[in-house]
Amino acid sequence: MIDDNFREIAVENHLEGVTKLVEGSNWEKPTKLNIANNLVDKIAELLDAEVHHSLLVDYKGNAERKISIIYKEKE
Repeated sequence: MIDDNFREIAVENHLEGVTKLVEGSNWEKPTKLNIANNLVDKIAELLDAEVHHSLLVDYKGNAERKISIIYKEKE
């Protein structure tokens, strides 16, 4: 039979391990980017459109990304 102290320590160790795993990984940015790309694809599908991804660089060398959705309005 597992006593309550052992159970409490096991849960604390598990939560600590999960916290370290989440903090140590860089999953949030790629996940958000994946969600955004999926949404853009679905918008393009709804509009029967094309999606263009561009990399813009200004004269100072600052880079930015741009997503364009190109479609024709149907009357």
